[in-house]
Amino acid sequence: MGRHSNKASDLWKGQRWKKIRQNLFRLQRRLYKAVQAGNLRKARSLQKLIMKSRSAQLLAIRQVTQLNQGKKTPGIDGKSSLTYRQRLDLLELLNRQASDWKHAGLREIPIAKKNGKVRLLKIPTIADRAWQCLVKFALEPAHEATFHACSYGFRTGRSTHDAQKHMFNHLNSKSNGITKRVIELDIKKCFDRISHSSIMDRLLAPSSIKQGIFRCLKAGINPEFPEQGTPQGGVVSPLLANVALNGIESIHPSIRYADDMVIFLKPKDDAQKVLDKVKGFLAERGMEISKEKTKVTHSTDGFDFLGWRFRVQKNGKFRSTPSAENLRTIKKKIKAVANSSNYGAKVKARKLAPIISFQG
Repeated sequence: MGRHSNKASDLWKGQRWKKIRQNLFRLQRRLYKAVQAGNLRKARSLQKLIMKSRSAQLLAIRQVTQLNQGKKTPGIDGKSSLTYRQRLDLLELLNRQASDWKHAGLREIPIAKKNGKVRLLKIPTIADRAWQCLVKFALEPAHEATFHACSYGFRTGRSTHDAQKHMFNHLNSKSNGITKRVIELDIKKCFDRISHSSIMDRLLAPSSIKQGIFRCLKAGINPEFPEQGTPQGGVVSPLLANVALNGIESIHPSIRYADDMVIFLKPKDDAQKVLDKVKGFLAERGMEISKEKTKVTHSTDGFDFLGWRFRVQKNGKFRSTPSAENLRTIKKKIKAVANSSNYGAKVKARKLAPIISFQG
């Protein structure tokens, strides 16, 4: 048993991960270019190739067992980690069944929200997470070729700081930001209400992947809304939400980060007309605006977005600072490290650096 375990360990650790990443990237780049050129037949063939690619399968397993946050969270099978032997067994399972994958159920974990309500995280098993990650490798490049430039959430190579820069470009003095208003848009229970048909109809994928995604969606349904929702906690869920919401940015100049959105209004723009168009877009996808949380704000009054407070000052200059809530969180983290008797000065400095530099 020990010899087999050591052999599996050596096999896994001996993988040439850099070369494996390059293999997958080459396939993904070809897929991106095929969709850009409108050659969907070639794109579907490349997606099938990615699903069968040993490099993609290895990276998917590595991602969900070693790299992802929450990798130790068990699904309904109770497994919170995999041995090296189990990882190699999962590799063979993906190789055999990736094109006809059947999802297990989801483990529900209630998470308290800031407003006192509860959000349900629905956690797939490690095997299902690996399959979803593999599918994400095949879907993401195809949809990246079609996604709107003003969308930033859960997209490779894009961050909240890119969104911040976009905000600056719309509200700085050169853009007459001082004259503008914004619609702070809140989509009501976005992940819980996205209609399955709005995802499936827009998915660029061969039928085998579509079938797997459909099963994935059905594994996490709320009995009250059997045709709606993508499980929060699934590896592929943010991408599916982006697929359904893509195009909402074209209604009016705006910025979107997943289900958080700010729409920019010039003095002559009619906020209600813009909102009516947005409501129509969302209604087609099973969603609606939260009337309580959606509001129109003047740029000089300031508003919060992605943990930042954005405001145009009276002199016309754009200003962004951590929001009050975010500032409290930062101070709490700094205080926890600084006051800890478990760390020496060097360890404290190392732990504080990413907290402070992230806010810079």
